[in-house]
Amino acid sequence: MSEALQQEVSTQAPERDDLSNMVDLSSEELFSMEKGELEAFQLKALQRRFGELLPQLKSVRTQAQIANITQINALEDVVPLLFSDSVYKGYPVSLVEKAQFGRLTQWLGGYTTIDLSAADVSHCEGVDSWIDTLDAQTPLRIVHTSGTSGKLSFFPRSTIEIFSYFRNYVKVHEGFRAPGIRLGHPGDERLPWVSPVPRRGRQMRHRCFPLMEEYVVPSPDQLYTLDYEVSADLVSLSGRIRIAQAKGDMSKIALSEAQRVALLQYMADLEKRPADATTFYDAVLEKLAGRRIVAGGYANLLQEISLSGLAKGMRNIFGDGSIGQTGGGNKEGALRPDWLDLVKEFTGIQSWARNYGMSEMVTIMPMGDEGWYHVPPHLIPFLLDPTTGAVLPREGVVTGRLAFYDLLAQTNWGGIISGDKVTIDWDTPSPSGRKGPRVRADITRYSAEVTGEDKITCAATIDQTDDALKALLAAG
Repeated sequence: MSEALQQEVSTQAPERDDLSNMVDLSSEELFSMEKGELEAFQLKALQRRFGELLPQLKSVRTQAQIANITQINALEDVVPLLFSDSVYKGYPVSLVEKAQFGRLTQWLGGYTTIDLSAADVSHCEGVDSWIDTLDAQTPLRIVHTSGTSGKLSFFPRSTIEIFSYFRNYVKVHEGFRAPGIRLGHPGDERLPWVSPVPRRGRQMRHRCFPLMEEYVVPSPDQLYTLDYEVSADLVSLSGRIRIAQAKGDMSKIALSEAQRVALLQYMADLEKRPADATTFYDAVLEKLAGRRIVAGGYANLLQEISLSGLAKGMRNIFGDGSIGQTGGGNKEGALRPDWLDLVKEFTGIQSWARNYGMSEMVTIMPMGDEGWYHVPPHLIPFLLDPTTGAVLPREGVVTGRLAFYDLLAQTNWGGIISGDKVTIDWDTPSPSGRKGPRVRADITRYSAEVTGEDKITCAATIDQTDDALKALLAAG
C-alpha cells in the first residue's frame, strides 16, 4: 500500500450507524416510549454496543476481566464496567511535560476504535500540535477539558461523535421552547448565530463551529464569536499552576517551548480581551440589531454580558422570533435568581432553551417547560450511592451520583461515573406529555470528601493565574 493511500485509509471516518442517527429523530419520536418499551430498547442497544466495542477496546476488556463480566443481561450489569470520569486523564503527566506524544497516543489508542498506529506525532512539541496532528492524520477528534484538577482529560471522540453532539446541541429547543423551528439539516432555515466565546480551540464547542458554518448560519461570517484561541498547552499549564499555588510550591513549574509560545500569544490576547468582551455586542448590533438570530453561551457569561449591556441602556436588541440556547447550570452558585429575566430583557429573546450535559457525554438533555431535563432514550442513566457506589432504585424520585451509558458513543466506550449530584424522577408523567426519566434542575457536585476526587472548582479560570504565568515567562 502506498504512503498516500495508507494515509487516505487511516483518515477515513467510519459511517454513522442507526444508534448514532437517533439524533435526527424528532422530539415527539424520541420521547414517546413507555418505560417498559424504553428499557427493552436500551438493553438491546447496550448489548449491541458491548458486543461491538469489547473486542476493539483494550480498556473495556481489562475492566470486564476484572469485573468478571462476559455478557449484559440487564441494564444494571453494565455499572461495574462504567469508567470513572478521571480515567481519561490516567496518563503520566510526564508524557506531556517531556513531549512524549508517541506514548501518549499509544495510551489513548486503548480507548478508541480509531486506529492510531500509523499516526506520526514525532514532531509534536505540545498538546496543541499533538491534537492537530491527529486531526490531520486520523478521524479522531480529541476533546479536552478545562484542566481544573491540574491535568487535562482527553476524550477520544471521532468525527461521528462530534457530529452527533452538534445535532444534539442545535436541536435542544425543538418541541420544547420553539416549536416548528428546526436547525442544522439540509433545507432548514439558516440564521446568524451569536456566541461570545473563543472561536478556536479543541474543546467541544470549538469542534462544533465548523459544522455550524456548514449547516446553520447563512455564511461563515455570520457565526459571531470572539476572535482568539483557547490553547490546550496553556490550559494544561494553568491547571498545574493552580494546583501548585494551592500547595504553596511553584518551584517545579517550568515552561516548555510550546507552552512559552502559547503563553506569549495568550498575553497578547489578554491585553485586548476586556475591550473585546465589552465591544462584542456593540459590533454585533451594527449588523444584527432588530434581526432574527440564534444566541448561545454559558449561563454565567450571558448573565454578566446582560448586566453590562443593561447598565449601558441596551435592551431588546434582537428581533422577534429569535431563539436562545444556554447551559452550564449553577453548580458554583454564580447565577442570580433573576439571571434569565436579565438575559431576556437585554437580548429581547424570550424563548431560551436550556440543556444539561458534560464533556464526558455526547448526548445533551433538553429542559422541558416544567423545568426538568428530559433524558433521551440514547442515554441510559443510573444513580449510585455516593459513598458505596451501589446502584439506587430506578423508580420513584431518587437522588444520587449520576452515572450513565451513552449509546451515541460509537467509537469509544460510553459508560461514565460522573461527580454530579442529581435527582431523577423515573416515573411521574411529564406535564408536556413526553415520556422517560427527567432530571431536576438543581444539579450540584459531590465534594471531594464524598467522591475522593481532587478537583479545583470549575469557577477557576486561566485569568486567576495571570500573575504566575507572567512570572514564569519573565523567568525564562
